[in-house]
Amino acid sequence: MKRKLHMLSNIIFYIAIAISIYALGKTYFERSKLPDGVCPVNNNRSILTIAIAVIIIYLIITFIEWYINKKK
Repeated sequence: MKRKLHMLSNIIFYIAIAISIYALGKTYFERSKLPDGVCPVNNNRSILTIAIAVIIIYLIITFIEWYINKKK
């Protein structure tokens, strides 16, 4: 159980990092195409929301893993 939970938390962490890097890159490249005064984050709000949600899921799973290890 502990090993599967640890592997799951690592996979979710890597997915969160990949989504975050993609969102950052997309925001950076779209910023060069937009006129002055336009916020590039508004176009990528859904990707950033997904990245934040996956990071929160990772933190919850890591807390559960820590609690199980502390309990034993």
